[in-house]
Amino acid sequence: MLYLLIIFFPAAMAAGLFLLRAQIMPSISGGMLAVIVQIALVLQLPVDAPVRLLGLTMTIDPLGRLVMLTILGVALFSYVVTFFIAHGENFVPVSLLILGITNATVLLMQEPFVASLLMVSSGLLAILAIVDLPIGSTVLVERSPLITALHYLVLVLLSGFAMYMAYVLLTIYWPTEQNGQGSPAHLIMALLIVGFGMRLAIFPFQSWLIEVTEYAAPMVTVLIITALNSTGLLFLIATFQFFPVIVSENAHGMQMLMYLGAVTMILAALFGLATPHLRRTPSYLIVANSGLMLFGVASASSTGLAGAIFEMFNQMIAVLIIFVSIALLERPDGRPVVTIRRDLLWRWPLAGSGFIGGLLLLLGMPPFSSYTSKLLIYDAAAHANPIFVVLLGIGSLLMLAAIARLLYERLLGAAEELPTEEMPILLATQEIERQSDRRLLSEPVGLSVVLFILLGVCCVIGLYPQILLTMIDDVIRGLTFVRTAS
Repeated sequence: MLYLLIIFFPAAMAAGLFLLRAQIMPSISGGMLAVIVQIALVLQLPVDAPVRLLGLTMTIDPLGRLVMLTILGVALFSYVVTFFIAHGENFVPVSLLILGITNATVLLMQEPFVASLLMVSSGLLAILAIVDLPIGSTVLVERSPLITALHYLVLVLLSGFAMYMAYVLLTIYWPTEQNGQGSPAHLIMALLIVGFGMRLAIFPFQSWLIEVTEYAAPMVTVLIITALNSTGLLFLIATFQFFPVIVSENAHGMQMLMYLGAVTMILAALFGLATPHLRRTPSYLIVANSGLMLFGVASASSTGLAGAIFEMFNQMIAVLIIFVSIALLERPDGRPVVTIRRDLLWRWPLAGSGFIGGLLLLLGMPPFSSYTSKLLIYDAAAHANPIFVVLLGIGSLLMLAAIARLLYERLLGAAEELPTEEMPILLATQEIERQSDRRLLSEPVGLSVVLFILLGVCCVIGLYPQILLTMIDDVIRGLTFVRTAS
């Protein structure tokens, strides 16, 4: 019964809140209540206790439950943020549907065909969130978000097709190897790389993430990266676990996957360095971080996989902090929209400080928890091949340079003075010719304090990483494809 409630309760709430979507306070409050109920239900799920329902096996392990709780926690905070910033009219009901499908995906990891279809379904729902416009908008849809949604739609369908074909080959053709026929391991690995590469925005499939971060609402970006991409990484780990022969028969393919992760990290950091944009640079850094996590999973070592899983949680928190800060930094301050603002830290000190903290968390700067996760991945790289350490080191230095340039270009510029008094209306001056009001609105202190609390929690976990590593190590010991790093 708990499994059914976790899957279908968000859909029922989404249907009810769709009718209230124009009422901001009831809609957001209902979404928060729905997420709190889901958290309570997930906490009651029995761990490692499979249940058969309609011919499908549903189960949850400690890692899956922690992922679900983290995603729900991010969603809850996202709803709180929508009280302060603009959001789409249908954001709450669509996000609840995505959360319900995400919960079902985590519970049905042992059913790869069903899980791959669910991932496609969640991606299709994300398209509705991308094109959604705020309440009271005078147009039905804008051109740039629509193009972004269509691009994302194509990649979602191709990703689902590639994953589904890989599982078909695993189910149908693998046993024929016993009859002397060739193994399709290399083709299966190629299909998995294409399918999960599109989902995780790995090079050369990273363009959709850049477009989504630039044209979609900040909380929509947070939802897609935390819920969909994190579930995709968890599903990739589950695939290697349920079909360990892919790893054992694909040593060269796994090594190429490690190179792909390192190259993704370097190229994405280079693009971020060349584009000092408030939204584009963080999105490229997220792609680089995804390449690092892919490297950890592909290393098939206990330290590398532990680092990748640990980094997945760090990235979810970092993405939340970064894009909430971006939403606060982008608030109007009286200057024309086309003006390149270079003094954001001085205008919005709390949001600017949170933005810097989120970038440093994404980079892995001590004492943040991401420092430990990246150290584990570097340890796995050193055991695999010293050249990987060099490649990952170059990627990290480029990420640091990209962050430094972004801060110099957009946050740390000379503060522009604001007029303290209203300019008088001159004779024969039309209202449209008056200078716009340049007085700043006050920052939402409560929201900013929560951002710093999240950064503080990451610092505490960074100082005491065993809080999460103990649970992660227990999960990794039960994975059949992992070899103990020597």
